Amino acid sequence: MNAIILDGEQRSALAASRSLGRRGIKVIVGAEKIPSLSSCSRYCGASFTYPSPYDDPDGFLRALKNLSRASRDSILFPMTDVTLTEILSNRMELPESVILPFVDYEKYLQVTDKIHLYRLGREMNVPLPATLISTDFDDRENLMEAVRKFGFPVVVKPAFSKIRTGKGWIDAKVYHVREETNLRNVFSYDIFRHYPFLVQKRIEGPGVGVFLLMKDGKVLARFAHRRIREKPPSGGVSVLCESIEPPADAMQAAVKILSALQWTGVAMVEFKIDREQNVAKLLEVNARFWGSLQLAISSGVDFPYLLFKLANGEKFEEPDRYTVGLRSRWELGDLDHLLLCLFKSPSKLNLLPNHPARGRLMKDFAFDFFRPSIRHEIWQDHDIRPFIHEIKGYVKHLFDR
Repeated sequence: MNAIILDGEQRSALAASRSLGRRGIKVIVGAEKIPSLSSCSRYCGASFTYPSPYDDPDGFLRALKNLSRASRDSILFPMTDVTLTEILSNRMELPESVILPFVDYEKYLQVTDKIHLYRLGREMNVPLPATLISTDFDDRENLMEAVRKFGFPVVVKPAFSKIRTGKGWIDAKVYHVREETNLRNVFSYDIFRHYPFLVQKRIEGPGVGVFLLMKDGKVLARFAHRRIREKPPSGGVSVLCESIEPPADAMQAAVKILSALQWTGVAMVEFKIDREQNVAKLLEVNARFWGSLQLAISSGVDFPYLLFKLANGEKFEEPDRYTVGLRSRWELGDLDHLLLCLFKSPSKLNLLPNHPARGRLMKDFAFDFFRPSIRHEIWQDHDIRPFIHEIKGYVKHLFDR
């Protein structure tokens, strides 16, 4: 069996390519452009390009169908919501010999739609942030009045992180709002005038991710991390994270949600630990591989390889333990985090009062190059070309700006 890994510019694609390639599995990497972050890896056996799934979904599917016919007996790993959604919703168009080790489209929607996930969590008595749903209100003034009673700060989230339109896909950003005037401005944006969304009370506390591999609702492998630094700093992609023992309430909630759906495949269930109540509150579910995948692999839970074995019908036992206290650092993402904090005010970055001061951030950034608990995500001595590729792209982006 070969592995076809899509979204080759993603860090998760690189982690999966390294994981599978090191075990002798032929890895075929797809991306919009060659070279990509993952195709530069020594563990990439072949690569191909396809039209942008964001701008030309139909062209992307045609290219994937052509490759699938030529690469029979392969396991397909889409790495982003966009490619996974396009493939799941058009699964019947791909050859049966290509295995897609993910749930069906209907189950996928039940957790990626944040409104549906919120209602599902409420039915199951899973702790959640205080939430208002736009479609529950007749007009924006009624919603605004409810938010006043709710209190600020709040977070405004579209139901989907990526939204399919007649012209392709658009990003649906999350907005942190501190007062009513800003909220009115946010409500006026096209995305919130045309698509459903949630308003949630902002939770102060660390972000925690619970990662699961399941088959028919049964847990086959588990892992957890806490976010230390993110990009943007107010909450986003993890740039420094640490492996932890799964918080009992977060693990229980994650398993409860996914078991109810008879989940098969991987998922990342995201929580915030509410400092006031000391409770893990459910935020969202990523029904695919996640950006910090390398940390799980480095800690001893090799999700890509385990999913490959599951898809290939091979038996395996759940890893009995993993290394706790290991940290994974996305080097250039961490640099972006530092630069944002140095050159933008805390209010513009929507930072909470307890966010570390600039001096502390500079010190931590420098010392993290030497801490033995740190594992660098892109830079690896045995496979340095992806890091060189990323540096070139970073510098080019700076000059373009």
